[in-house]
This record gives sequence, C-alpha cells and structure tokens, in this order.
Amino acid sequence: MRCKALLLSLAFVGVQSLATADEKEIAKGKELCEQKKCAICHKEGSKTGKPMNQLVQGRTDEYLKGSLVEPKKTIKPDTKMPAYKFNDEEVKAVIDYMKSLK
Repeated sequence: MRCKALLLSLAFVGVQSLATADEKEIAKGKELCEQKKCAICHKEGSKTGKPMNQLVQGRTDEYLKGSLVEPKKTIKPDTKMPAYKFNDEEVKAVIDYMKSLK
C-alpha cells in the first residue's frame, strides 16, 4: 500500500513539474511574440496574416518552425513574413504559445 501511495505522489509531482515547464515555455513564447510584434500582422481582422490562433490548425511543428525561420522557403517566395533568428528552444516556445491560443 505504501508503494502505491509513493508512486502516486511521484506521478503527481511529475505532472506538476510538466505543467510548470509548459507554462514557462508558453510564457517565453508569448514574450518573444510580443518582442517581435507578431500581433501587428497576426490579429483578428488583419489583412496581412491569419490570427495566431489559426496558424497552427492542420500544420506540423516542422512547418511552423520553417515558417518562423525560413518563411520564403516554407510559406512562399513572396511572403511578407520576416525570417527570425530564433534558436530551437525559442522556436519551440513560440509554437507552444501559438498552440495555447486555440
């Protein structure tokens, strides 16, 4: 019985740690989007780009990463989307933030 209680306690702590990590990742992604002023083009009613909460629908993380770091190659050659020099950790944070907006 003690073993089950210990395992349940450890699982609970693990889930809490993941939630905290996810929240930190999302907050970091939000901060990066605010710094880069993504909402200027990606807001409701914008004629420049889709709202951020719609960008992830039906798209893989790999596509979203390419859209951030190589938009002319990933989206289309004449896109107005600028290329960002995000590292892999920052890209993941931005994608996690966008996914949280659903």
